[in-house]
Amino acid sequence: MLYKNVWKTLTGKWMQLLAIAVIIVMSSLTYTMMFYGISGIEVPTEEYLASSNQEDFAVEMLNRVTEEEAALPELANFIASGRYTLADLQRVDEAAFDDVMAARIDAVEGEMDDATFELRASKLINYPFGSSEHRGLVLKETDTINVSYLEAGQRPERDDEVAINAKYAEKNGIEVGDTINLGTPFTVSGFVLFPDYTLPLFDENFFNLDPGTQTLLLMTDAAYDDVVGTESFRLAGVTDGTVVTDVELPFVISIMETENIMRSGAIYSEISSGKAMALGLSLFIVSIAVIIVAILISNMLEAERGQIGLLKAIGYNRRQIALPYLVFILLFATLMLVIGYFLGLYFAEPLKNLYLDFYLLPSITIAQSPLVFLTAVFAPLLFFALVAGAVIYKLMGESALALLSPRDNVSLNRLSRIISRLLRNARGKTKFKYLYAVKSTGSFIIFFFGILFSTLLIVFALMMNGAVDRMTVGELNEADYEYEAYTTAQPALEDGQEPFLTYPFAFVEDKLVTLKGLDDTNTLYRLTDADGDDLTPASDEVIVNASLALKLGLETGDTIDIELDNETLSYPIRGIADEYTGDVVYLPRATLSERLSDGTTRELFNGIYATDRPNATDYPTVISRSGLIEQSQSINEYMNLMMNVMIGGSALIAFSILFVLTALTVEKNYYVISLLKVIGYDRREVRSMILNSYFMYALISALLSVPIALVILRVILIVFAEDYGLVLPLEFEWIYLLYTLGAVTLLFFASTFISRRKIDLIPLQEVLKTYQE
Repeated sequence: MLYKNVWKTLTGKWMQLLAIAVIIVMSSLTYTMMFYGISGIEVPTEEYLASSNQEDFAVEMLNRVTEEEAALPELANFIASGRYTLADLQRVDEAAFDDVMAARIDAVEGEMDDATFELRASKLINYPFGSSEHRGLVLKETDTINVSYLEAGQRPERDDEVAINAKYAEKNGIEVGDTINLGTPFTVSGFVLFPDYTLPLFDENFFNLDPGTQTLLLMTDAAYDDVVGTESFRLAGVTDGTVVTDVELPFVISIMETENIMRSGAIYSEISSGKAMALGLSLFIVSIAVIIVAILISNMLEAERGQIGLLKAIGYNRRQIALPYLVFILLFATLMLVIGYFLGLYFAEPLKNLYLDFYLLPSITIAQSPLVFLTAVFAPLLFFALVAGAVIYKLMGESALALLSPRDNVSLNRLSRIISRLLRNARGKTKFKYLYAVKSTGSFIIFFFGILFSTLLIVFALMMNGAVDRMTVGELNEADYEYEAYTTAQPALEDGQEPFLTYPFAFVEDKLVTLKGLDDTNTLYRLTDADGDDLTPASDEVIVNASLALKLGLETGDTIDIELDNETLSYPIRGIADEYTGDVVYLPRATLSERLSDGTTRELFNGIYATDRPNATDYPTVISRSGLIEQSQSINEYMNLMMNVMIGGSALIAFSILFVLTALTVEKNYYVISLLKVIGYDRREVRSMILNSYFMYALISALLSVPIALVILRVILIVFAEDYGLVLPLEFEWIYLLYTLGAVTLLFFASTFISRRKIDLIPLQEVLKTYQE
């Protein structure tokens, strides 16, 4: 009989239980999906990185001859020719290049005795593929560190063979044995991975991560030497000891441990933070569910105090009365957690594939683990059992006489006292309205933090909107050129071509920056600030881009010191260009030309902006503007997906919390609602007094989420800038506040629709019925 009665009571609350079920399922689903999805790449990744001997750290070095090295007698002819890059030196005199590299390795080894080093050479190339512009990073095979890993096929053995990434091949329909044109035809011999490029980051544009338009390439050494591209060098290092990162050597730009390098270490952060986030989100969501269930049980038992007291009076003990409630609640929670587990298992594979759309890693088939099942199901179930049992045990502990007697009015809690003091001069109706919502401290806390969490996610999602465009192609969308091309000669300029000069080896506050010289007559590429106003370089001033300004805290009017070939030049900042690709300082081309040529010419240039594709003979490296924009589409789609997931998840949580709490509020206050109707308040006024106070508190929660979001955002920006040198151009616009308040308003009225209808249906006779009882 007891079980039947409890079952009847619970089925009458099926809508509240359904909303609670959504929260419980989300808890188990979140943990299971993220844990299995991450584990699907973690296990094979650890084996792959260990077998390929991934570098422990990388020494980023100047890719030019330093002042000290230029004084060596064997480099005299090279320096006299006006060349200065390591790539130039290797082409002109490979023996001298090897000597310079050996000397650099010896110098670094002198700072780290127990470390082993190997030169890492790469070339960045651009090539047309179908109707698109694709990019490739050709990596020279190493002997011991960062050894390539074959997923299929074999390493190139002939000079016309190449190995590419499997994900790139999949997205472009390429099979082993097919031919791909990289300027000259190559046969695809296999699919390759490199342990120092688990993210396909080829340059300073951190968000050009489209594996469908860019790939890592492996060729024979001879084929590598013949490829024309932008070549760079660094030292890869492994050590069993401590990595020394503060080495002071003329050619060393930085020494970073792998965990702090985006291209190779982001996966470590992704795995560790992903698992922590999975557990944290799961615990947070399940905590909300547990407390709401506790409130539901408490309200149910309070409504049945008389019946419970009668059962105790006729001889039923506490355990007999409590057991049906506990059994049904735990069966309900178990069912929802199991459903969440299997939904999480289902979505884990798409999540893993989403990771592998960007991370160049091997994967394995996801296998179930008893430990994950126990954590996803039985850990929160134990939490449910303890909380629900405590609530039931406490109420059942009262005597039969106390249960049969009306409960005395509970004194105001601390929160009610605070609100009461704030409203001491308000009308009685207003006091009632806003005090009633905080009558139950536990319910109000869950409501407040649930709405706060949901609106935080909405604010973050809105700030992500457009961030990738600003990071990758913001300035390209406004440019009028079609091609950006580079040369090592000085070919004659044609119509539709505007020259520029770059020098990527200057320093500002010990940070490597690129100096870029532009003409004030440039029309194909114009600099603008955040307000859209044009910026033009002047002979005695410089313009810095937003990325460098954010990293160094620079503002218009500040003076910066530029170290250029052991000479320090001071310039005031004329403006901040609204672009985030790399760290760039702009100045007039003539000024930079004079500096680099020791005053002999003002006409140097090593690149052009062009409306038509330049001659490949004069310009070996040609970059398509439309190709760069296309390469950013993949990460844009990913960020849009993340934004929609964040908004959808937050809306679902907020809707469930609002629905359950307002429904329980109405059920708990049948007598009060009926009494208000008897007194003479109409339906609109009753709805306002019982529910609309929650609306105001929801808006307050949303408003509080904005400064909290901005503080968290600031911390995230600082962490990424300091640890990875990555500036995230997340922006908050005041219109987002209106969007957030609009979303909260919509959620509130949608979730309280049924509760408002219930208020309208409560008869006036309810107060007389209660009075008679």
